Amino acid sequence: MDDFLNINVGGTMYTASRATLCRYPDSMLGSMFSDRLPSTRDEKGNYLIDGDGPLFRHVLNFLRRSVLVLPEDFKELDMLAQEADYYQINELIGAVNQVRRLRNKKEEAEKRQEFLELQFTPDGGRGHSWLIFGSWDVLHKIPVVNERFIYTWQQFNSELDGVFISSYVREVQPLNRIKLYEQITQLGFRLLSLSSRGADTNYNTHIVDRMIFARDAKTTSGRPTDP
Repeated sequence: MDDFLNINVGGTMYTASRATLCRYPDSMLGSMFSDRLPSTRDEKGNYLIDGDGPLFRHVLNFLRRSVLVLPEDFKELDMLAQEADYYQINELIGAVNQVRRLRNKKEEAEKRQEFLELQFTPDGGRGHSWLIFGSWDVLHKIPVVNERFIYTWQQFNSELDGVFISSYVREVQPLNRIKLYEQITQLGFRLLSLSSRGADTNYNTHIVDRMIFARDAKTTSGRPTDP
């Protein structure tokens, strides 16, 4: 039966099996608890380690499961990386770096904005006209757009901007503007700007309302195979 050891890490007490502490033999802990490195004991006979007591919980859990599981709001990633380096656990160092990369990627994604542009033109006695620009991921999730518009697709390839899809739709039936705005906001968009300008159509001047909505980008837009 494996023996269990009491460990005093910076004043915080832990109990773990020797096998767990020696899971990675090349680490400082592996060398220490296989008697290849000298150890120090406190006045009660507990093994004494000059480390961060609370953070050692995550080190020990990693030794037990070989998986790093941290709270979503964990704020001490840099300090945990230092502890991993102190204990010379290369596998834990790699796991901490992986968490850091994933968090950086998530933060970058949250900073990106996704836009939706609406242009509305009253067209005298002949009705109204709309132009709606946005990605397929957005447009196909707006029910009134799918019900009332015909899609026309344009694809652009720019060395600076990469490949993206711009779509616009032409109204074929009367549109409930309130429903359109409600469904856009339900997707997480907020009104970013609103402007009006004159437009000369067949020598008649009309007003064009231009609305730009934005939200934090959460998906990667793509062109459907059968628009």
